[in-house]
Amino acid sequence: MADIYGVRITPDDGGKPIILDASMRYASYLGSATMMANSSAVGGFKAQPANSKSLIVPRDLVRVYLATNPAGPPVAYVTGMSFSGTTLNYSAKFVSPNGNTPPAVAAGFADVFSVAYAASPGELYGVRIANGANFMEISDASYAGYVTYRAVININGSWAIPQEILNLGNYIVFARWSNTENPLFLDRSNNTINSYNAFGSTEGSKIGGIVNAVQIVIVSCGYSPALPVSGYGMVIRNAAGQVTYSSKYPPVMWTDAYYDFGFYEDFSGSTGEVQRWVNPTGSVAQPMVPLCSIGLQRGDYSRTSGNYSFRICLYAGFKMNGNAVTTARAKSANSEAAVYMAPKAMQASCQLPCIDASYYF
Repeated sequence: MADIYGVRITPDDGGKPIILDASMRYASYLGSATMMANSSAVGGFKAQPANSKSLIVPRDLVRVYLATNPAGPPVAYVTGMSFSGTTLNYSAKFVSPNGNTPPAVAAGFADVFSVAYAASPGELYGVRIANGANFMEISDASYAGYVTYRAVININGSWAIPQEILNLGNYIVFARWSNTENPLFLDRSNNTINSYNAFGSTEGSKIGGIVNAVQIVIVSCGYSPALPVSGYGMVIRNAAGQVTYSSKYPPVMWTDAYYDFGFYEDFSGSTGEVQRWVNPTGSVAQPMVPLCSIGLQRGDYSRTSGNYSFRICLYAGFKMNGNAVTTARAKSANSEAAVYMAPKAMQASCQLPCIDASYYF
C-alpha cells in the first residue's frame, strides 16, 4: 500500500483500517457450483468481466461414499479446474471396486470470484483509483466479497464459525498459523475448524491437539451488504438501487498471489503421511490460505481380512510452517479401503488464491 493517494476505509468491526489504492485488487463473486464426477463442466455463473482473472476457491475436491463392496468405498475427486466466461471446467475421477461411474456422484464444490485488470472504466457507477502504472476499480458489476469476521484465535480441538457469519450465507475461511503437528480442517457439516491427531487409532483420526495464534479472515459473498452503522462511509449503488459496495466491511483484497498445488496420486501400501510443501507465488508478505479439502490420505491403523489389508480414508486438511503450506491427513471419512484399491494419498491440481494478513491485522 505504497501509493500516496487512495481511499481509507474504517470498517464497523473496529479493526485495522483498509487503504484502497492503485496497487490493490478486490474480488467480486461470480457464483458457486457442485462438480459431478461424470461431467467436465458446470455453468450458471455470472459472466466473467472482460480483461479479468478468475479465482477458484474450492470448498472440497474429494468425496468418499459408503462402501457397497468388501474391497472398499467409491471415491470421487477433482484432478484440475479452470474457469472461462460463465463456465467452470474441470476434470474428475471416480475410483471404485464396483467399476463404472454412476450418473449422479458429486466430486467437489467451488466458489468463483473475478478480479479486474487495468482497462477503461466499463460501468456507470463506482470508484476508480489510478496512478501511472496501476489502477483499482470498484463498480456495480457484481457483489464484492466482504471480510465479515477477522480475529486471532486459539483452536483447542475445535472452533465454531460464529452464528452471525452463518446467517449471511456463503462463506470462505482464510487462515494463517504455524504448526507442523496438527492440521486444520474446515468441516462444513457442522461449521467448525478442527485440528486432528491420533492417526493410528481405529477411527483413522480424532479431533484433538492445540493450534494457537491462528489468524482468521472470514469472507462472505453473494449478498447485498448493509450500510455502515455510523451512517458515514462509502456506499455504491447500481441503477436498480442495490448496494453493491459498502464500507461496513473490509473488502477482499488480492495482490496476485496464490498457492500452486500440483496433482498427484500415491497408490503405495506404506503407512505415514505424504507432505509436499508449497510456497506462495506472487507479491504477498503474510499469506493466508483458504481452508478447504483438496486431497485424500490414509490413517495408519491396519486391519487384515482375507488377502486384503484395510486402512481408514481421511480427508486432507492443511499444515502451515512460515509461508509454506502442505495438504495433510485430517478428518476421518469413517470408511476403510483395501490397500492398493484406493489412493494412499492424492491431491488435486489447483491454484488457491492467498490474501495478505498484513492488510487485515
